[in-house]
Parts: sequence; structure tokens; C-alpha cells
Amino acid sequence: MREELLREVEQKGFTYEREYWDCAQCTLLAVQEVFGLEAGDAVKAATGFAGGIGRRGSVCGAVTGGVMALGLLFGRDLPTMRHPDPELRQKLREGIELRLMPLIDAFCERFHAEYGSTLCNEIEYKLFGRYFDKKNPTDRKEKNRLGGHTDKCPAVVGKAARWVTELILEEQGK
Repeated sequence: MREELLREVEQKGFTYEREYWDCAQCTLLAVQEVFGLEAGDAVKAATGFAGGIGRRGSVCGAVTGGVMALGLLFGRDLPTMRHPDPELRQKLREGIELRLMPLIDAFCERFHAEYGSTLCNEIEYKLFGRYFDKKNPTDRKEKNRLGGHTDKCPAVVGKAARWVTELILEEQGK
């Protein structure tokens, strides 16, 4: 059952990135679907993280999408954020951070172990031997010609979705 779910989320992430081309959205959507979470506004909010935050080559969208998924399941909700008692609000925030931050650290460590970085440009360099100016149409075409949205980025998204799901399942099992 667990391995089936992990294969499913990895395949969803891979397929979505190949079809829809937005690493953050596709990572997030794959995880949301396997856990039955509402996808609308969060997926929309993830749009700007593609290509390393606004196509700037910064933090990989698969990383930000994964962190968003972790936040949806283990993050601070609006009632907790707005709790009227400042001392209790602080304690609740600290408790949430104590649970969430190690998950984010573990997720990012998986990226470092696999790709040597969480940065889009550095991951591209590892995959392609160079990075691309994601705002330049010629570079975007070249990246796609080399498999950018055929297998390279879809594989990154698929792995990210799988890693996040593994962490979620481990945390839920505690």
C-alpha cells in the first residue's frame, strides 16, 4: 500500500510536469491529490515559484511546492495565527515549527543528496551540464530540446512529490 502510494504520487508529479510545465504547482498538486487536499488556491499561489521563483533560477519550484505541501498538512492555520492570547499563540507557533522545520530540513537534504543543491540553476547544471536563462525564449527552447519537460524536470518533480509523501507518511505514523 505505502509503495503503491509513493509510486502513484511520483508518477503524478512526473506526468503533471511533463504536461503542465510548472514544477511548484505540479509537485504540490500531486501531493494534494494523493492526500485528498483541496487544490485550488494553493496551486494558484504556487504559480510564481516555477523556474526558481519567477524563472530566476533560485530555489527549485519542486522544493517550494513540496514545502507548501508540508505546510498544508502541518503548518499554522489562520485561527492559530490569529489566536487572541499572545502567549498561547506563541507557544502554538513554536510547537508547529518544532514539527514542521525538521520535515523541511529532511526534504531539502534529499535534494542536496540527489542534486547537490535546492537551487534551480544548480540542479539544471547537474542535469544538463549548464543552466538556462528561463526568461530567454531561445534558452527555454534549448532546455526543452534537451528533455527539460520530457524527462529531466518531470523526474525532479516526481522525486520531490515522492520524498514529501514519504515524510508525510512517516510523520503521520508517529
